[in-house]
Amino acid sequence: MRFRLGYVDVPLVGHEFFRGRLAIPYLTRSGVVSLKFRRLGDMDGPKYLYQSGTVAKRIFNPEALFDDRPYICICEGELDAITAEQAGLPAVGIAGVDNWQPYFRRVFAGYEKVFILGDNDDKGQGETFAQALGELVPNSRVVLMPEGHDVNSFVKEAGPDALLGKVGVL
Repeated sequence: MRFRLGYVDVPLVGHEFFRGRLAIPYLTRSGVVSLKFRRLGDMDGPKYLYQSGTVAKRIFNPEALFDDRPYICICEGELDAITAEQAGLPAVGIAGVDNWQPYFRRVFAGYEKVFILGDNDDKGQGETFAQALGELVPNSRVVLMPEGHDVNSFVKEAGPDALLGKVGVL
């Protein structure tokens, strides 16, 4: 319930291209500020679609920034951030290094440690994302998932405690 994910069964008129997709809201304490839609299963079309007019680049799950632990995790994408949160880690998502904004750096400056959880399932793109952020974020440490995995698939296969152990907070 916290992330308010949805499924588009009956789209609004003119938005039929969202039918059958997972709806991922970008939430703040003020409410929903943006929507992203993920392809499910064998659907045709791009993996992600965006709601018209939501061009601003945002941090997914900014609520994690209010957690009082001295560390936070940055994941490549919303679903990995949700998985990390469910495993017990405060986590935000950045939808790829192209969506990183220079002012995001300030958000992470006060943490003792920033864990950048890098995907290892996409021909090196996740590692590139993690290494690029590692150079931009103070007090960061890259935690690359095992070969063939992103955060979600790793937790699905090995369990939440395996992720906590890999990050080093267990």
